[in-house]
Amino acid sequence: VSCNKDIPQPEPITAPVIADGVTIGDVLNTDTSYSFFKAAAMRVGVLASLTDKNNSYTLFLPTNSAFRFSGIPSEAALGSFPVETVGAILSYHIIPGQQLTSADIPTTFPNLRQPSALTIGILPGTAIPIKMFIFPSKRANGFWANNIPVVAPDKMFQNGVIHEVAAIVSPPSLVLAQMIYGDPQFSIFTAVIARGDSGQPAGLTTRIDSALKFPLANLTVFAPTNTAFKGLISALTGGAIPTAAPDEVFVSFVTNMLPVQNARGIVAYHIMGDRAFSVNFPDAPAFFPTLLNGAIPSHPGVQVQTSFTGPFGTGLQITGLGTLPPGGTPYSGGAAIASPFDKIAVNGILHVIDKVLLPQ
Repeated sequence: VSCNKDIPQPEPITAPVIADGVTIGDVLNTDTSYSFFKAAAMRVGVLASLTDKNNSYTLFLPTNSAFRFSGIPSEAALGSFPVETVGAILSYHIIPGQQLTSADIPTTFPNLRQPSALTIGILPGTAIPIKMFIFPSKRANGFWANNIPVVAPDKMFQNGVIHEVAAIVSPPSLVLAQMIYGDPQFSIFTAVIARGDSGQPAGLTTRIDSALKFPLANLTVFAPTNTAFKGLISALTGGAIPTAAPDEVFVSFVTNMLPVQNARGIVAYHIMGDRAFSVNFPDAPAFFPTLLNGAIPSHPGVQVQTSFTGPFGTGLQITGLGTLPPGGTPYSGGAAIASPFDKIAVNGILHVIDKVLLPQ
């Protein structure tokens, strides 16, 4: 979402009032502020279903302004997208079979996992469709679909409820492994993951790589860039490996010199066992467990804080327990800054960070 535009402000949440006899499709047909969505719904053939009074939906509905805010300036621009892309976008905004009001969304961390109307094939070796989940959440300072603010909630109709959103809620297309392994800025992190998995039997609970590839996983990854790892490794080697050395030198060090247990601990400390968007974290520092807590239950976890501008999460910082040089007061090191953050995957969320989090 571009940052040089006026940020939509949310409306206060009030008790929903049902428009008797009027369906979601009827509203799309008559309210011109939804004309982008209506045109897309007609193109992919879902408008009739949204008009059927016997159906039931929760719809996170982007207005025309929300489409423009997301970089789609006109119906013509939207019409230039492949029909499969438009269908995926629309389907991801729809929760079929349920009418969820804001009162149904708990304030517990991190969010409520709900199956959208979007599927992307089947689980390999099975007939199980892979449903894409959408993640509504609510706090005292807002209501969101994933990381996108709901600006006008609880518009009740005969066959469902509309929550207007400030921008398009983009569906994922890649699993975390593809996002990490396919991005050159994470080549050292990729090597650390592989090193930590060394000697581990295959399995979702034994190999991090397996979890990152599994489409039904639900994880949060704080992914340090190569620059972040270079700074750490150079410092730990007393400058023997300068930060200006090629990436391959650091990958070789990780692969051949970093103790497997250390690599495994570092990777586990950068992954949470649930999907948390920036807006799910508080605006004051708080502690959250990571996969490392599976081995060390008493570990306090990572310290995370989000900065908000209106209803949008506009900053995310994460602090690890350890310091560099070692021996400092826990959590006294500078925070890792996430940028970009909220990169959604099929099986989780990726926050790119500029420092390696040290678990001890």
